[in-house]
Amino acid sequence: SSATAWSAAAALMCMTYALGGVSGAHFNPAVTAAIVASGRGICTAKAGAKYFMSQTMAAICAALVSALFLVASENKEKPFGVQPGPGYSFVAAGFSEFFFTAVLAYVFLAVATTKAPTSQVTRQKFYDAL
Repeated sequence: SSATAWSAAAALMCMTYALGGVSGAHFNPAVTAAIVASGRGICTAKAGAKYFMSQTMAAICAALVSALFLVASENKEKPFGVQPGPGYSFVAAGFSEFFFTAVLAYVFLAVATTKAPTSQVTRQKFYDAL
């Protein structure tokens, strides 16, 4: 269902607006790597490595919690493999993942790491939505 993609995008947008000023919107290791590699001086390589490690640990914890829920559910006997849908190969899925991750990183670089325009009178970093 396309509702999954829209709900994930909406949740990410809300987290970015709500917490972007706190952490610089470091919710994804790919976004953190893009911010560090951009050379804008917003995030040092040392801070980026710390974000990357904490994001990786959070992903591992989330996977473990998800596994615990699966084991406790009535579907514990069903296989739970992460794989492309019917009619799609791992190459196609990998290309799609790479492409849309690059788009996500680009959007964050364009929106969350830009300097404030002098014409705007606001303390928020996300001017397009105000």
